[in-house]
Amino acid sequence: MNDKKNIARRKFLESIGKAAGSAAMLRTMAVMGLGLSGCGSSSAGPAAELMAVTNPISVDDSNSSKLKSPRPGDWNSRAGIGKSVVILGAGIAGMTSAYELQKLGYTVSILEATNRAGGRNITIRSGDTVTELTSTQTCLFDNNAELYFNPGPARIAHHHEFLLGYCREFGVALENFTNDNRAALLHSSYAFNGKPQVAKTILADTRGDISELLALAINQNSLDQYLTSDDKKNILNALKITGDLDNSYNYLGTSRAGYLGQETSGSRERGTAITPNKLQEYISQSGWQSALSFSHGINQQPAMLQPKGGMDKIGIAFASRISSYLTLEAVVKQIRKTANGVKIHYEKNGVLSEIVADYCICTIPTTVLKNIPNDFSVNHQQEIEQFQYSSASKLAFQSRRFWEQNYNIYGGISWTDQPMRQMWYPSNGLGSSSGIIVGAYIWSSSAANTFTDQTPQQRILSVLQQGNNLHSEYQSQASRGISVAWKNIPYQLGAYGLSSASVLLTPDENIFFAGEHLSIIKGWQEGAILSSYHAINEIVKKSST
Repeated sequence: MNDKKNIARRKFLESIGKAAGSAAMLRTMAVMGLGLSGCGSSSAGPAAELMAVTNPISVDDSNSSKLKSPRPGDWNSRAGIGKSVVILGAGIAGMTSAYELQKLGYTVSILEATNRAGGRNITIRSGDTVTELTSTQTCLFDNNAELYFNPGPARIAHHHEFLLGYCREFGVALENFTNDNRAALLHSSYAFNGKPQVAKTILADTRGDISELLALAINQNSLDQYLTSDDKKNILNALKITGDLDNSYNYLGTSRAGYLGQETSGSRERGTAITPNKLQEYISQSGWQSALSFSHGINQQPAMLQPKGGMDKIGIAFASRISSYLTLEAVVKQIRKTANGVKIHYEKNGVLSEIVADYCICTIPTTVLKNIPNDFSVNHQQEIEQFQYSSASKLAFQSRRFWEQNYNIYGGISWTDQPMRQMWYPSNGLGSSSGIIVGAYIWSSSAANTFTDQTPQQRILSVLQQGNNLHSEYQSQASRGISVAWKNIPYQLGAYGLSSASVLLTPDENIFFAGEHLSIIKGWQEGAILSSYHAINEIVKKSST
């Protein structure tokens, strides 16, 4: 087949991938004889390249094939003998740096401004307090090991190999995190008169309607420029399966969409099929299309995982291994260069002290770092001052598990166009009488900033009202709300990095920078680990000169 025909085929497949999802596209590729043997490799050819167009939620993946991260085992085990490193911040990046550097013989010290290690790796339980710049909240959950709230990182992708490797090494038990649940809801204030729709129904109708349209185009010979006669026959067969079309290639509904009343009565309902929705009713809801395809993103694909008992199990495990190097409640006051290294001035319990070291790894968020007196280069300081962070926020309630008992929803996420954006159902403690439901995960700037500016009680009342538009039981069942607005959290002042870094990826003499904000996967703990490996690699190189 000539190049022009190949290009035509590629465009046709891309259109299927964008409209009906990667499953439909891959099935079409298979029946066209293009094969999938290369998928998963950066050099896989058309299959891998076409998969990229169906991953709209991927974060900074565009550069991933260009970067090969250094890792433990790449460095001389005696590289640090006689050298010292001071690390600023005991989040995941800082603790990873300390843990790996001491193995190489470096003398390590860590300064952490708060009274705990872990940074944004935190779990809130009964009796814990949340201190923001303008308020303090106390968690009123029942004292139960299954009742907890992860306001920062809350899930782990199955391919985050280094974080999972540390979990294995440290004995942190893991369990499945349900990220995508077809029994969860999609809600629009405008579509379907504001009535929430079950995700599997919208997904089934989307696939059915798109498959019917593609079949119609093929049968009307509108795509002959793209397809051979064998292609047409094979693709039509594939579309019947993908969209559950009848023998005339019409979508008349499907059991995949569920049955009337099934969301509340479960296995008792099998007789009355759901009437298909009209394409125009849901296709205009761009948020729904994003919701249905978000689990295709490379960092959201199942299986997703979580530590048993709370995300901070990871931070606690790290901290136990670097505790002898760690100074808590040590607030950095100045970062200064010396002729041969660095000098850090800090305050603990009202007493000023200093540490002199050969090297420094700074993991302090740029939102905080920009206000600490320093000797950074002009270019480094400029990038720090301009760096932007998300104002993302979360709020959680304790509640009777009405979502399981009344709607057969076990884990997963419901989506809405309201400011609360998402409702997360717990993946742990399934079948228990009560659970912690994340009533809001807000990341859009305007909504998150509005949430941040509200009092804790205002946040609770607003989210309860919004949540009631998804579940009528919400306001009566959900209680004991507690929220975290990361823009308001001291020594964080933001949820995760948004800006692209260039200068901060380079050393400023003997000062190195690390943190999730400087990685190819911002907002993930794996990114924090990768950034620490980069900083360690740069220190080892400098130690060897």
